Amino acid sequence: MIVPLDADHVELRSGPQRGILRVVSSPAVLNPSDIAHLKSRHRDQVLLVVPSAASGVRSAIEAAGWSWLVDNRRQVTGLLQVAGQQVSIETRDVDTPPPRTRPGRVPWGTFTLVRRLAERPWAGQQQLAAVTGVSQPRVSQALAALTEQGLAHRTPAGWDVADIDAVFDRWLNSYPGPGGLRTLWYGLEPPVQQAEAAINLLTSGDCGRIAISGDVAADRVAPWRAPRRVVVYAQSGVDLTSAGLTPADEEDATVELIVPKDPGVWPRPTADEASGSVPLADPLQILWDVARAPGPDTDEAVRHLRRTLRDRRQRASGSWAA
Repeated sequence: MIVPLDADHVELRSGPQRGILRVVSSPAVLNPSDIAHLKSRHRDQVLLVVPSAASGVRSAIEAAGWSWLVDNRRQVTGLLQVAGQQVSIETRDVDTPPPRTRPGRVPWGTFTLVRRLAERPWAGQQQLAAVTGVSQPRVSQALAALTEQGLAHRTPAGWDVADIDAVFDRWLNSYPGPGGLRTLWYGLEPPVQQAEAAINLLTSGDCGRIAISGDVAADRVAPWRAPRRVVVYAQSGVDLTSAGLTPADEEDATVELIVPKDPGVWPRPTADEASGSVPLADPLQILWDVARAPGPDTDEAVRHLRRTLRDRRQRASGSWAA
């Protein structure tokens, strides 16, 4: 059992044995000398996630006392080492979209700025800095880049998007995903009930901020189709078996629990999400999660949600107040 503790650490459980590992991901194929270099940088136990690994690399990882997973987006294999015990991991082949994460540091602040501009216009850079948590010089730099790309412009009243549909398109094509750690779960209850059970367990476990995304969130924002999968974001993870769920693979999962690196997945604290008892993720995050949800009618679900978000933004654009 792998339980995310935060965006960079997991707890491995094998019977009574427990172990906390730092997750280190590499988008590139490594060789044995790379393992030695990583070993010099990380003194704690590591779970190394790579797209592929030759036998020499696997041997070097295991000799270091580390665990490894090979995730090629179709199959996951690996060896977990927990308190001297070894547990082999292997999942069946499934069709999944290619990863959108790019090598290098992800500009989360710029993505958060796009999220806020997609919500409504803003009077100035100081206001945008306050709602994004990004410094004003960084906001200025990001706005200049967005203006050059034709996504934002300055009006006499303040900053606004140039074309909200262009922003939606760019987001769906360029957002790299929330990063962090993800576990998959299966349940028999309707998705809304699974979401509520997961939220209750995460809340009782003091897991920090929590938000719902994907089909269940879209059903609250723009009801159109029956939800198929729940996406839950939390600042730390838990074992969801206590919520009546069981670990699952990509094909069968009805719940995704994600501990994200992207701070923008959470809605603005002052945003009126009208979410009832279940908090909702940022609107662009919901859009992105719906776009990758299973089902033959996903494209139509995305179009319906886009229309609703566009209409809501037009209503919000009537006021430029914070």
